This record gives sequence, C-alpha cells and structure tokens, in this order.
Amino acid sequence: MTMDGVNSDRIVGVGTGSSIVFPSARWTSVLKRLPLVLLWVAVIGCAGLKAPYEGTLARPENQFLLATIDGKSSLWQAKDIAIHYVASSAGDTLHISGTVERLNTIKNFPTINSLRVAVHFITDDGIILDSKQLWSAGTNANDRFVRWTFSKEYPLPPRASAIGFSYRGVVSMGGGESGGQDGWQVWQRP
Repeated sequence: MTMDGVNSDRIVGVGTGSSIVFPSARWTSVLKRLPLVLLWVAVIGCAGLKAPYEGTLARPENQFLLATIDGKSSLWQAKDIAIHYVASSAGDTLHISGTVERLNTIKNFPTINSLRVAVHFITDDGIILDSKQLWSAGTNANDRFVRWTFSKEYPLPPRASAIGFSYRGVVSMGGGESGGQDGWQVWQRP
C-alpha cells in the first residue's frame, strides 16, 4: 500500500479486521552500506595506533647506532618511561628484548588505559625508514596485570644503521564517574 509516495507494510488486526500501517524501512539499502561503514570505522579507529614517522628526521638524542649497542645492555629514558633493552642484529634481522619501566610522572596511576612503545629504524643521516610496535600494555589494564617485558624480532630494513623509540598512551586513576576514561596523556616522538 502506498500513502502519499511512502512505501508501507500493512498488518491486519486478527480480532478486529482493522489494519495498522507502518512505514517500510529500506533495510536492503542499509545492509548494503554496512560493510563500508564498518571498514571506515576500522580505518579511522586504527589510524591513531601508528603515527606516520617514516621519512621524518629522528631527534639526534634518539638515535642509537646498532654497531655500538649490539649485544650490550642499553637504556633509553624519556620523561614518563625508561626502556632497558638488549638489541642485536644478525644479517637482516634485529632481535630486541627488555623491560618497560614507568617513571615517577606516571608510576602512581593504577590504570593503563593505553600505552604503546614503538621502535624506529633509522638511516645514517637520521631519517626514519620504518616503525614497528615494540610493546603494548593493552587497553584499560590494571598495572599489576601488565607484562612489562618484551622480546621481538624484526626484519632490518636496508640502510638502517640505528634504532630509536617513541611512546604514546593514557594512564588514569580508574573508577570514578567516567569509569577511569579521563586520564593523563603521555607521549614522546622519535
């Protein structure tokens, strides 16, 4: 049945013989667009996970020559975190393992809403070739249950002679009216 150009479905009442008219939803149109909407949400949601540092210049104090640190205990320290690590390269592979330590600026926040550390592969002239996620605390994690250690292997990009680090995250006290979602944002670019 059509009323003033509106498509509708008619349901007839069982006992009374009267009919009720409902506007027809165009579900097929919605269902056809659903995969595109979900893809858009995924792309936008994941865009914040990795800053596009490739092709940019790394800060000089954040460039650690692989030949110098190869197999030695090393430390990278920023305002909020320190990374105690051992990196060694064999051919075209980098193996890096260590521990992430929270420093005083964020040490007393019991909830890690998000915290990610990246390793960056850098050329002789300081250009970042590639970036990989080195460690992540997960989402809305209680700090007592976070594994603060890492051990990873990455293919070493051609021309990479150094590594550097960066991090980004949010920590909070947890609980409260906002469910711990309001927090202290921390970051350090490479």
